[in-house]
Amino acid sequence: MSSFIKKNWFVSLLVVVFAAVSVYYIYDTNKGKLKGKTSNGQDVVYSIGDKDVTAEEFYDELYEGSGTSVLYQSFVKAVTEQSAETTDKMKEDAKAQASSVISNYASSYPSNYKEMLDSQLKALGYKGYDDLENYLINYYKELKITADYADAHFDDLKIRNISYLLVKFENGDSGEGTPTENEQKRMDAVDAAFAEGKTFAEVAQEFSEDTSTASSGGILGTVDANTTTLDSSFLNAALALKEGEVSDWVYSSSFGYFRIMNNASTSETLLKVFREQNSIPEETEITTSDVYSSLLSSYDTTLADRALWEKGQELGVTFADAEQEGKLKTTLGIEE
Repeated sequence: MSSFIKKNWFVSLLVVVFAAVSVYYIYDTNKGKLKGKTSNGQDVVYSIGDKDVTAEEFYDELYEGSGTSVLYQSFVKAVTEQSAETTDKMKEDAKAQASSVISNYASSYPSNYKEMLDSQLKALGYKGYDDLENYLINYYKELKITADYADAHFDDLKIRNISYLLVKFENGDSGEGTPTENEQKRMDAVDAAFAEGKTFAEVAQEFSEDTSTASSGGILGTVDANTTTLDSSFLNAALALKEGEVSDWVYSSSFGYFRIMNNASTSETLLKVFREQNSIPEETEITTSDVYSSLLSSYDTTLADRALWEKGQELGVTFADAEQEGKLKTTLGIEE
């Protein structure tokens, strides 16, 4: 879900892309009514009474209201379309996903699901309902761009696949980081199970008091140094582990006491572990795009934006003015 194509001619003034996308919404609904109408040499987008609104005026008004959002969507669409090859797998996945999306919308909005999808896709800079598969292909390209970025910055990002088990506080945290007698007894049972030679997954299934992961052997999944949704003590300990290493007890003032395992800390091992954890047959193709999708959605929601910005710089994207560039960089979370 592939090699990159570099379009040497793709040096865009994003203000032009932005204006074209913005004007499309009203132009599309009025193109039969205002055909050929101009005012002061400029195309008229729409008229209210005696007032004609030109494309430039409409662009200025729209930019004031939602310009940064549209600029962001234009940037994402332009970069994804020009920087990654469309593969047969992307087409197949997009077709299957489009069918699922349409089915869900039809179930939720039986009387106007097409109109709902149409307006939402247009708001993202696409032609509408019939462009759904195109939108999904670009989404898979975005995953590809992000995966390549993550692979290239793997060590800096400290990407890891993590499992853990938890012994919860008996009656809340004492504030001292010292387990109660009962907590220590439960922790000793865990240590004894490891001493017997049981695997981490077996011990987690038997002893972990976090019911959300115990049944799966304590699998948390893929995280990185920019993860913000995890307890900081837990994350710091997890990122410090070598591949295959299990931590000592890690105290968390929010939860209790953790033992953590680093299942993978190279991109090659990450693929292998991902296949095993998800019971994916060897004959089924997987890529790091598949692996990083959960990282993107759950733990590092800024990763895709940083990847897209770097790819945009490689492609030679330029801006009409520093203000637009600054606003987009703020939206993307890009710092100087």
